[in-house]
Amino acid sequence: MIDKERFKRFLELYLYRLNNGVPAGTRPVTAEEYRETHRGMPEKKEKRFINLVLFVITLCTTTFAGSVPGNTIYDTMVSGLPYSLSLMAILGVHEFGHYFAARSFGVKTTLPFFIPFPSIVGTMGAVIKTRSPIPHNRALYYIGIMGPLPGFVISVAAVVIGVKLSHIQPVPVDASDEFVPLFGNSMLFGSIIYFLKGSIPDGFYLLLHPAAWAGWIGFLITSLNLIPIGQLDGGHILYSLVGRKQVYAGWISLAALVVLTFIWPGWGVWIVLTLLILMVAHPRIPETELLSLKEKAAGWFAMAVLVLTFIPVPVQI
Repeated sequence: MIDKERFKRFLELYLYRLNNGVPAGTRPVTAEEYRETHRGMPEKKEKRFINLVLFVITLCTTTFAGSVPGNTIYDTMVSGLPYSLSLMAILGVHEFGHYFAARSFGVKTTLPFFIPFPSIVGTMGAVIKTRSPIPHNRALYYIGIMGPLPGFVISVAAVVIGVKLSHIQPVPVDASDEFVPLFGNSMLFGSIIYFLKGSIPDGFYLLLHPAAWAGWIGFLITSLNLIPIGQLDGGHILYSLVGRKQVYAGWISLAALVVLTFIWPGWGVWIVLTLLILMVAHPRIPETELLSLKEKAAGWFAMAVLVLTFIPVPVQI
């Protein structure tokens, strides 16, 4: 038999954890309380050799993912460089944007860890990890926004250049016999194709240049990071804009992911990550700094970028 009281207590504690203590109470955390809470954060020496090794391996896996068979191994790998270099530039600009923003506010952080993953994409992205407390909401704003926005700009450039270099071709007669995954379009990606190439006639398709394919992935990465939950960039940005009211957007986003799972099961992975790692609410940060009108406008623009780049069904097999 299940002990109802213990289960109720467990549920209350877990919901409190998902909310990171929000909205328990109405008083924002003070800078003194925040420093005292995070006084024991451990200092760790960076092993930058690991960052370099992961970067090189990821460069290889993305190059292989973007390659086409050639006469030699050299020809094959060279063919994958347009895709690989475009995607690594998007990931690098995104993560180093976080890195330099954190450093400018005295927040210690690691260099980016690129994550190699042998697949059709070649990587699972890149991450950095903070090693000291974020002092206030303005620092949180810049640390959050200086990843997705610069990465978004590079992604747009890759898509525009790549789509211009792409070609409209007739669908092969025997295409129905091939195992071809179908990739969805975001509003922005589809609009760029329409603006540059016009309407694709029936019986034809756009053969994407590798740079455009890398930009498509950049859009997907940007949208995933801008979901306003917990420790994602979107959670950072929205918390810096509205404070602890971010928790409501977090729960709405989680509910939306649950609904989307019935359309595309892959969203279940993000639900699990949210419940176990990311949390729904952002951890409490001292709300002691006012953002300027320009900063607020850029923050809300970042939230709009989420809508423009979001793909409800990224891929169909």
